[in-house]
Amino acid sequence: MDLSIKISTKRLLSILCLIAVMVKPRIGQGQITLSSLKPFKFTLQERFSPVNEKRLRNKVSEIAVAQQKMEKENPWAIRYWNGAYPSYRWHQLLMQASRNHKGHKNGGRVAIMHLAIYDALVEVWKHKKAHFQKAAYRYDSKIKKLGLASDYSAFICEWSATAGAAHQIIGYYFPAQKEWLDSQLAAFKSARLASGLQFPSDIEKGLEIGQKIADKYIEYAKNDRTDRRWKGRVPKADSLWSGNPSPWDPMKRQWKPLTLARANQFRPNPPPTDWSADMEELRQFNAKHQSSDIAWKWKSEPVWDRLIERKILEYNLSPLEATFANAVFHTARFDAIIAAWDGKYHYWGIRPFQYDPSFKPILIATPNFPGYPAGHTTVAGSIARVLSFLFPRDKSFFKELAKECSESRFEGGVHFRTDNEVGLKVGDQVGQQVIKAFTK
Repeated sequence: MDLSIKISTKRLLSILCLIAVMVKPRIGQGQITLSSLKPFKFTLQERFSPVNEKRLRNKVSEIAVAQQKMEKENPWAIRYWNGAYPSYRWHQLLMQASRNHKGHKNGGRVAIMHLAIYDALVEVWKHKKAHFQKAAYRYDSKIKKLGLASDYSAFICEWSATAGAAHQIIGYYFPAQKEWLDSQLAAFKSARLASGLQFPSDIEKGLEIGQKIADKYIEYAKNDRTDRRWKGRVPKADSLWSGNPSPWDPMKRQWKPLTLARANQFRPNPPPTDWSADMEELRQFNAKHQSSDIAWKWKSEPVWDRLIERKILEYNLSPLEATFANAVFHTARFDAIIAAWDGKYHYWGIRPFQYDPSFKPILIATPNFPGYPAGHTTVAGSIARVLSFLFPRDKSFFKELAKECSESRFEGGVHFRTDNEVGLKVGDQVGQQVIKAFTK
């Protein structure tokens, strides 16, 4: 290859790389922008002014000492607390707190935490736009850059706002774990200071914003009806579901929706009065299959939760974009549960093993509540819709995944196909409602 061809090839590669950067997929792929993101429920009226440069420089030695101590005693802590995106670690801690807790777990905890984090970061971004401040490591060579740097203002720490909100919300739902949570927050603060990205004042202001927004969500959560117990009775009829549901399950239809106008906004038409065709389809499937990989997959794995985490990392979303994605995602799940359970306890749809007592589901244990519409697929329809909005390039993948989820409940034998197909439609309507609420 002669020199001119080598130069041309090199130039072409440079142009292609530039184009790749320019068309880098972002959240919503042009449907939304950071400047258009608005708080979901709550704002603050506080005004914060930047600390003058002289006072900031006086904190250089404090940060340098923190870095030396962290690098000597626990160097991995910086990566642990400052990697991925701000809410990633705190979501894991919420899941850990849930596992630690014995007994009933409030169904609103995940959506409330992510909404509080989202509103807190919208509040932080308002101040970042008003005041540009360099990252701490840019003020003095004594400070190292040990975390993920950004090209926007370092004024008020978005990671700290996330920590403040999450710590407060998790503590509200699991007060017995306060000591453990406090230790996690202390570890975060040390690691954030040692990252060299923020000054102490930015960390404290971020924590303050997160905690104040969280307090507003806690007051909201006290009246969101997620703590109510059922005192009703199961209707007696051979054509309906029968069982002894937990005192919490029937009340999901009475949870206060986050975006739905009312719980029955998308209530489907009544289920069939004759399930014989659906039942025969299940019998024929079982006659040919002794097991189903997708049935066990969707029963035992947190497929959607892993997917939203992976997509946020694949698309390299900014902290605010990642927070928005999680808020939309978990709101879609919460409202889909309400919509599904409204149908379940309105119609009391019978399950396959009750319709035909001789039928043995592949999944063996059928969930202890009515079947119509299917909860798994209602949630799948809602999540697939909002993920398609957030990451439109992957729309076909999300749609196929929702279909697989639907098929898994049929193959597992815990739902009639009709339960699943109706659930997907209801969920898709819920997802559209959630998108409208976040983009209006």
